[in-house]
Amino acid sequence: MQPKDEGPAPRLSPYAEQLSGRTKTVVNVREGYQTPWHAHDCDMLFVPVAGRFDVVGPDGEPLTSGPGEFSWFAAGEGHATTAQTLRQTHLAIYVDPDFWSLVLRAQGIERPVQGMRSGSVAMNMLSQKLLQTSLDGADSEANAVYCGALIMEAARLSANPVLHERGTPARMVAQLLTDFIDADLARPLSLDAFADKHRLSRRQVERQFRSAFGMSPLEFQQARRIERARYLLQTTSDSVLSIAQQVGWESGSYLSRVLRKTWARTAAELRSSQPASE
Repeated sequence: MQPKDEGPAPRLSPYAEQLSGRTKTVVNVREGYQTPWHAHDCDMLFVPVAGRFDVVGPDGEPLTSGPGEFSWFAAGEGHATTAQTLRQTHLAIYVDPDFWSLVLRAQGIERPVQGMRSGSVAMNMLSQKLLQTSLDGADSEANAVYCGALIMEAARLSANPVLHERGTPARMVAQLLTDFIDADLARPLSLDAFADKHRLSRRQVERQFRSAFGMSPLEFQQARRIERARYLLQTTSDSVLSIAQQVGWESGSYLSRVLRKTWARTAAELRSSQPASE
């Protein structure tokens, strides 16, 4: 899983035995970090820990990335990265494509669009832990714990829309709102309460969320409910009505209509296509 044309090899963490050799973490602390356009033979998660970066993905769109964000690039897809600051630290996590797909399915997510997304408090904490264990030369078991948890969190966050603009305060508001929605999908979305808590108007919240993610908060909540409902259908024996209520819908018939509209499949058909086990 070595990257191509990336210059001197950065420090490597031990292989995580618990992940069956399907991942490798590279910690990079080089000053003046820059890579030419290149690709990998595996999927890659790029997680900034310190400093700012210009990241250019396969679509050629340059974006500014920093702590609190991450990028996913699929195997074989070109990208380039340049540090805007002399001092920088980032994690590059190389993941076997089949394993990444397995983790995504475990989160109830189809293979998402590649690109840059907002991270989370959990991802920030895990990246710091993984950085420290790698720099300390910790054993593979310690790395496996944090690496596996970080990959799972990245998979969860990959359901979020990709970011299409450079860093703005809107991203911070949008990320807070996505966490608020994810905390309880069955809860009705009260944008007024969220706006009051953060001393904003409802209109500001809606505008900033759409600016960051290209959809309204209600559209985002609907998408997350659909994803969760599909996952529950494929991994539990709960009734369609029970699953509908768990994600905030009152009737199983409404869930059935949404499934037909979204995937042109019935609940029974989705239930029969359970995610493959490892």
